[in-house]
Amino acid sequence: MKIRVKKNIATVSGLTGISRVLGFIRDMVLAWLLGAGILADAFIVAFRIPNLLRRFMAEGAVSVAFVPVFSEAKERDGLEKAFVLARGVFTIMFLALTAVVIVGEIVAPAVVAVIAPGFIHNEAFDTAVHLTRIMFPYILLIGIVALFMGILNSLGHFSAPAAAPILLNVFMIGIPIVFYVLIPVFSSPADAFAWGVILGGIAQVLLHVIPLKRLRVPLGLTRSFYHPRLRQVASLMGVAAIGASVYQINVFVGTLLASLLATGSVSYLYYANRIVELPLGLFAFAVGNVMLPSMSRAYARSDTKGLTSLVGESVSAVLVFTIPATVGIMVLAEPIFSILFLRGAFTMTDALASAYALRMYALGLCAVGISRILTQALYAMQQARSVVNIAWIALVINILVSVALMMPMQHAGIALASSISVVLQVIILYRVLIKKGISPGKIPVVQYAKMIAAAAGMGLCLIPFASMQFWLEGFTLYGLFLLLSSIVSGAVIYFGLLWLLGFRQIFRK
Repeated sequence: MKIRVKKNIATVSGLTGISRVLGFIRDMVLAWLLGAGILADAFIVAFRIPNLLRRFMAEGAVSVAFVPVFSEAKERDGLEKAFVLARGVFTIMFLALTAVVIVGEIVAPAVVAVIAPGFIHNEAFDTAVHLTRIMFPYILLIGIVALFMGILNSLGHFSAPAAAPILLNVFMIGIPIVFYVLIPVFSSPADAFAWGVILGGIAQVLLHVIPLKRLRVPLGLTRSFYHPRLRQVASLMGVAAIGASVYQINVFVGTLLASLLATGSVSYLYYANRIVELPLGLFAFAVGNVMLPSMSRAYARSDTKGLTSLVGESVSAVLVFTIPATVGIMVLAEPIFSILFLRGAFTMTDALASAYALRMYALGLCAVGISRILTQALYAMQQARSVVNIAWIALVINILVSVALMMPMQHAGIALASSISVVLQVIILYRVLIKKGISPGKIPVVQYAKMIAAAAGMGLCLIPFASMQFWLEGFTLYGLFLLLSSIVSGAVIYFGLLWLLGFRQIFRK
């Protein structure tokens, strides 16, 4: 992997790490002010609606449909014509998402009823509808951000897009604390969080405008938005709106089914999913986002060998981090939740229930990371329809397994079903890529064995930390120090064992 690519991945991972840390602080504030009861469930459901549509219509569809076609236009037609394409896409997206927001405001009660039918005869329903209407315009804002992100990534700029989520977390933390706790402008903490989402979205848009102006990218709407490749983008984007978001669809299904279980089940899954997204954001999604433009350029040049190499390197880079992350989560699930969330309305019972779900999500962590890379490869090849077909299969599997496991395992069964469906998705994706002449990498089995052995050794060393039970009292400086020490020590042990076992690829420049 080239030094520049490694630097881009490091930049994205570093900024994503900051965002995830702030995300944990955000969720700590969320747990502190909302707990894991009716108000928390209502906010999480309301926030998930624009967040899910964001994945469908904005980030997911744009990043995997726009970037390959924009890269192809830049390679074959020149940068100026690629910019004409970008303005056309921006105009259409702006008009379409504005219409979606208007319709969403009107039909918000029906949307909440569909996504959380268990709320219909519950006091959380009206609250969820109210919060949904506040946050629905976020879809338009994040749609604009997603397109700007695609343009910047295609031009080799990754820092602003990676930093954008930091602003969202800052506003979602700051607005409730300042305007609910310190200055009680809002009567409900959930309202403060909701308005934090909207203000954070505006800040994200403004952050992207700065580098776009510096790179002299023409912005704004256009009346003559026709471009020969516009239909190509629209076609891919329409298909990709579902296929690129299979993981989020699984989360959506989990929310729907969890609303039928005991109060707090939606929150347990939400908090657990937030934890497991940290290693995914740091490693899998960072690698996928950085490598997509490179894969797209390789495909545009008909460089099958180069594309195969990029996919293999990406899969290896993801596994070398997600394997130890899985082991670490399995050992430290309870300490993580207790130290981060045990305060205010969030009880030890909530922490233990969330940790149970976290372990079930962690079982699919490596599979989610690999699926991200394999789907990026297919999107780079403009094979969105193949991804969609596989997504539907994974979705059906997830629903069936969730229904089968939710009674005996409650909310944890829904998390386990999500992991199982993603594992099967990876198997199908692998077979499809092989048929198209792209190998996801032929790393010797012994290399995988070294990763697993090093992670196992790390896990054994972490067990004494968890058995100290320093986490039973919740957050203390001593407990936080021990948790951070266990994580840092685990990383040092893992990479040290990799070195001793002769796995040196990751240490090379």
